[in-house]
Amino acid sequence: LIEDLNKDLSEITGFAAVSAQPNSGATGEYAGLLAIKDYLEAKGEGHRDICLIPKSAHGTNPASATMAGMKVVVVDNDDNGNIDQVDLKAKIAKHESNLAAFMVTYPSTFGVFEEGI
Repeated sequence: LIEDLNKDLSEITGFAAVSAQPNSGATGEYAGLLAIKDYLEAKGEGHRDICLIPKSAHGTNPASATMAGMKVVVVDNDDNGNIDQVDLKAKIAKHESNLAAFMVTYPSTFGVFEEGI
């Protein structure tokens, strides 16, 4: 049933494939990161393997990124629990040629709804 549904949805949308993978929680994180990784590899940019993750992220975020074959670089938070914009910009600049993703939990584990990103 699910295989037929995926095939039908693929035909309707024009996508090469469709996944029935849950799109929430750690499973969704992992599926999303694998999609990013496959996309970059298909573009010939498979060397992009850095995933920026805020210190305020859930514990599953770095675990999902590592399982997807990415290297985790932690972004600091300010005193209010927000992502430190200066540190974020510095890490983007430092890793720009290998940057694959910036993974944000919303709201953060600290309960902060980021307004600056």
